[in-house]
Amino acid sequence: MRTKEKIVALLQAGDFDGLEAEARADARVLNGLIQALFLRDEEVAWRAAEGFGRAAAIIAETDRELCFDRIARLVGTLTDEEGGVCARLAAPAMGEAIARATKTFVNQAPMILFALTQPPLQAGAAWAIGRIGSVQPDLVCTAAPRVLPLLRSADPAVRGNAAWALGEILAVEALPELEALSNDAAALKRYRDALLHDTTVGELASAAYEKIRKSQGGK
Repeated sequence: MRTKEKIVALLQAGDFDGLEAEARADARVLNGLIQALFLRDEEVAWRAAEGFGRAAAIIAETDRELCFDRIARLVGTLTDEEGGVCARLAAPAMGEAIARATKTFVNQAPMILFALTQPPLQAGAAWAIGRIGSVQPDLVCTAAPRVLPLLRSADPAVRGNAAWALGEILAVEALPELEALSNDAAALKRYRDALLHDTTVGELASAAYEKIRKSQGGK
């Protein structure tokens, strides 16, 4: 089976252990994962974003420069109007890599901040900030002022991912707006645990509000 076909099969199966084994054996896995970001099956494409981060963290142990080059390719899609799904998932792929190998990839984080300013990329960029924040909130807490305005987006996916991200980075300043969104019934899908889950903006905002409150000693 060709490398690309093998990667797609592993992603379809949600077999991240197998994918990581492939990354240890062949660094070309990164190329296949970038290609998989273009897949029309959005759930599998999201798995490719997670898979890229997992593979990059492994391959960086032996070939950092290759990883930096492939991340640079992702950065290129952020400014490519024809990037489509790949562009929207470039920031999540980068965010996953940073979350899994922070010391190696931390200098790549500023391009995620750039994506926060681009409407088609905002949902994915907010997710990336939240993913990094779920591991090291102090690393991205300064992004809160850039994420906060996204709570007012007309796009439920942007509002929902922004709400979740603000909770992960424990942005106290977001509490009033998160509380105001608690009854927002707009539906969206959010990637978690290898699946796209149905949720609402209100559910994510309420959970983020409670997480921040608890971090401050609130009940």
